[in-house]
Amino acid sequence: MRQVTDTPDAERNIKRPITIVGCPRSGTTLLGQLFAAHPDVAYWEEPRTIWSTGNQHLSDDALLEEHLSPEIGSEIDQRFSDFLQQSGKTRFAEKTPSNMLRIPFIHALYPDCKIIHLHRDPRPVVASALRMLESPPNVNRITARIREAKLRDWPGLAGLFFRDAISRLFNEGKKSFWGPRPPEWKEWQGLPPATMLSKQWCALIQTARQDLQQLPADSWMEISYEDLLNDHDQILPKLLEFAELSPSSEVTDLANQNINPNRAETWRQNLSPEQVSEIEAQTSTLLIELRYDL
Repeated sequence: MRQVTDTPDAERNIKRPITIVGCPRSGTTLLGQLFAAHPDVAYWEEPRTIWSTGNQHLSDDALLEEHLSPEIGSEIDQRFSDFLQQSGKTRFAEKTPSNMLRIPFIHALYPDCKIIHLHRDPRPVVASALRMLESPPNVNRITARIREAKLRDWPGLAGLFFRDAISRLFNEGKKSFWGPRPPEWKEWQGLPPATMLSKQWCALIQTARQDLQQLPADSWMEISYEDLLNDHDQILPKLLEFAELSPSSEVTDLANQNINPNRAETWRQNLSPEQVSEIEAQTSTLLIELRYDL
């Protein structure tokens, strides 16, 4: 087993990593795929167990600077560095929804990190997440997380496995919770699903935005999924410039092939009027702040 030792921030193997944060079902997968198309970028989709190295035992997904020990920092950096070296690329990028709750931790590890926050109207987010509550566990993803995690972190994964797989047997086939776990997540279990998911969206958005405001202005950028869909030919060049990447025809071509503005409105057919009212009641302050129409 490799001996992991700490290095000062200036000596981290990974330089200027690009991390995409956003609530689940907010378009982060699409944006991550666009970055993955860039010829300089090695992209890792949801290395969740890597970020939570040494902290899998925690009861929620929030990580602060105090959770970053020298050993944990060096181990995370080494795992990402190995991935980058194997790719033959020059820049590392990733997206992990739980990182909405980990911005202080990420910035402490990588002060030169470029963070992109992608937010989306909570109504389609909740509509999509409701389907995820009813979907079976993703066996491939569970297996990948077990393989990624160190043996010492396996006990911490047991709780997530129970939540996503075993608890469904006692809950009419539905998961009791899904997605990132803010500190309050256990208090929301048992609430109507639309209410629970709306509270989750609010907690993730509020936490991320407050934490981003504490960082240097040139280290983060915020965009909406709706703007990405409707104006990607203007948004993508700005994102690449922010991330200090060169213009890329590969990124542009993939965007032209895969971006469909009509995706933004499908929630209207998937939510009942009562669900829409409940989501808007729970999220109204942030809806207005983020300039979404009620």
